[in-house]
Amino acid sequence: MGFIGGRSGLLTRWATDTPVQAGIAGASWSIAGTFARGLLPRDPMQQAVSTGVVAATHYELTATAWATLQALGALPGQRPGARANLVISGAGIVGGLAMSALADRASDESMTAAALGTAGRITAFAALAGGAATGWDHLLHRRFGLTPGLDTTMLPAVATGASVVAFSLLNRSRRAAKYGIVEPDRRAVAGVGVRSALRAGGVGVVSGLAFTAATAGEQVAAHALERGMDRALGRESGALGTLLAHGLILGTLTAGGLQALNIVTKQIQRRDDIVEPAYPAPPTSRHVSAGPASAMPFDSLGKEGRRFVLMALSADQIAGLMGEPAVDPVRVVGGFEVSADIEERARLTLQDMEATGAFERSLICVGSPTGVGYFNYSVAEALEYLTRGDCAIVVPQYALVPSALALTKTHEAEELTRQVLVGIRDRLALIPAERRPRVVLVGESLGANVALDVAAGPSGYPSTAGFATLGVAGGVYLGVPFRTRMWNAWREAPHHVDPQGLLDLVSQPDEIAPPPPGRMRHLMVVHHDDPVNKYGFRMVLQPPWWMGPPATRPPLVPRETKYRPITSFVLATVDLFNGMQSKPGTFVRRGHDYRIDIRLGLQNAFGLSASPEQAEAIEAALRSREQEWATRRMVARKLDKARQSIQRQLEEWGSAPIEIADLDPTLADTPSVLARLGVISGPPGA
Repeated sequence: MGFIGGRSGLLTRWATDTPVQAGIAGASWSIAGTFARGLLPRDPMQQAVSTGVVAATHYELTATAWATLQALGALPGQRPGARANLVISGAGIVGGLAMSALADRASDESMTAAALGTAGRITAFAALAGGAATGWDHLLHRRFGLTPGLDTTMLPAVATGASVVAFSLLNRSRRAAKYGIVEPDRRAVAGVGVRSALRAGGVGVVSGLAFTAATAGEQVAAHALERGMDRALGRESGALGTLLAHGLILGTLTAGGLQALNIVTKQIQRRDDIVEPAYPAPPTSRHVSAGPASAMPFDSLGKEGRRFVLMALSADQIAGLMGEPAVDPVRVVGGFEVSADIEERARLTLQDMEATGAFERSLICVGSPTGVGYFNYSVAEALEYLTRGDCAIVVPQYALVPSALALTKTHEAEELTRQVLVGIRDRLALIPAERRPRVVLVGESLGANVALDVAAGPSGYPSTAGFATLGVAGGVYLGVPFRTRMWNAWREAPHHVDPQGLLDLVSQPDEIAPPPPGRMRHLMVVHHDDPVNKYGFRMVLQPPWWMGPPATRPPLVPRETKYRPITSFVLATVDLFNGMQSKPGTFVRRGHDYRIDIRLGLQNAFGLSASPEQAEAIEAALRSREQEWATRRMVARKLDKARQSIQRQLEEWGSAPIEIADLDPTLADTPSVLARLGVISGPPGA
């Protein structure tokens, strides 16, 4: 008898189901791949979650694949016996490997071929796992006479997966020895301490129990569906019924996951669209949108737009830092909510440029924001310092949602930006050539996507010739995303897209010298370990370009890591999250953090000058101002929450609402509170 063999009923039925055994083997096999190194280290908690997601996915896929093979190999209304299962297993292994080999020849160019190749590999492994489960069943239950139980079914399934894991780990070790380990200090999992290990271990235990419960629940649901189909048909549905039950559950789980993702993204959108206590009133400068000279409504700018116009530097601040005369820079935000019509929004943006004096500056920077309307404050400040304030930064907003939700709006963003550029070009034609401002583009992340693809023009074909047509002299594009058409076309055929050599790519700005006097360039700055540049939805099934042959991989991409469908995508998603983490005032060259590259990137793209002392002062100011503003926002937010808490308590007591200023007048003004606490030295913009 098995150790648990004497226990009959639901648990035994679940354990002896061959699709479940195949699924357990598939889940066990998939675990090794989750410990491969990615672009950036993961913390123990992220590792635990990644392993759980990958294992659960492979369980469902492998169980469904084996159920499919059984259904195809069985007579209607019947289930195949042991001998038939072995035949099905052999045929599945041969057929799956053959399909994978044929499809892989075209998988780099065709998503359909990549999907077929992945399906072939999953089919082959499911056939192997199903055949192994049949073999173990025959050996243990029929030859040795053991009673079926968890120990005689699940343990062999885990052993089947573990044997494949051992082979995978050995293969990875051989690859590392052959190709070398890039950046050995970058481990797959970092920050492992006693506390983090205990937390991750707890998550692992809970995940394991949840996984077991989920697989058992899935099997219970599958059997219930089978019985329902049998009653509806009036006869046994056999292996086909098993397949339909598992397939229906897999489809339901997939649909539920997509719906959950939609709910979460909407919650993020609502949380991000707020009026912050630190920015309660419109600006007082005549050189920014929503100021005294502007007709742009303050409420139309969104949270990030309001921040942007209130954080503008003054001529005195610039002169004090640079030690040279300066003028007030111009900041214009084409508010997304000022009009739903793109053409009207572009017209109002150009009108605001006229009102705030943008055409009186020598450099006009069209800053392409991210989806939420954010334009990097450090980029704006660095440009204002380097030009001594003689610049105008124009930010046409195309959305007020996080970039993940704005991916479908980039075509609208390109059209809006293009209309603004055309309007600027036509307006500059009325200014004498010797006094005509130069126009540049700057974008980061999704903003870089939009700024580069503007050059594609109405035809949609990427070409740097489009920049000259729009009157753009140069540009800086930080952290270019994977989905940018210009980037992908240029990477594959640079001479075709950019015959004049206008576009350059560096991982850090000091890799390229400043342009000759009077010249500008288009400069892409992309870190080797930036997940936003290397991410891609196709990674679910298709190897990305940067995970090709080990010897051809970019710097910082692990050479020993092998591409695995689904698994590599899950790990890349974790990299995506880690790559966008940053600490206010601390600039590092890592992942998608480009603050350390801003000042020199602008200089080496636009030919802007700064002495070593001025450059050092700019870098220090960017860091200190970012930290001060982050502190201002944090303190103001907490003070506002405290005020709301007090008002709620008063309402519960039945007391009449009061203004906090009645108790202490200084509390009515958040900047004053911040100054009293020593957080800042004066009101916003000081």
